[in-house]
Amino acid sequence: MSEVSRVCPQCSAKVALDSQYCGRCGHDTSSGLAVEQRNLPAQLATAALPVAAGLAGWAVRAGWKLLRARLEEMAQNPPAAVAPRAAKRTQQPAPVAAENGRSKRTIRIRSTWAVGDGKGVWRQGAEEHIIDVEE
Repeated sequence: MSEVSRVCPQCSAKVALDSQYCGRCGHDTSSGLAVEQRNLPAQLATAALPVAAGLAGWAVRAGWKLLRARLEEMAQNPPAAVAPRAAKRTQQPAPVAAENGRSKRTIRIRSTWAVGDGKGVWRQGAEEHIIDVEE
């Protein structure tokens, strides 16, 4: 069997692979060797990037679906603060005699409303109706 060895760069003598110094001149034979480098962090970063991008995309899609579901739920069941209110009647005044002998009554109806669509756009307003009734 042949013995594997290296050559001393100083004196060209054969040096065993496991020895650090040359037996003839004492030169440090391991100083000229390449140092083993590990690229594990770089390899992990390269492999983790598509996984992280996939997880981020999934999280955005899940959040968007939850938001759309919440907006649809709010459109179908608006909160009590902005829900359409029934028309309110003001207190009726006592009948007043009209010029022709008939009594006249005025009814005032004030209503407020709010409407929302599936996109989250809300519109609201108020109206007042006056009705004169002759009895």
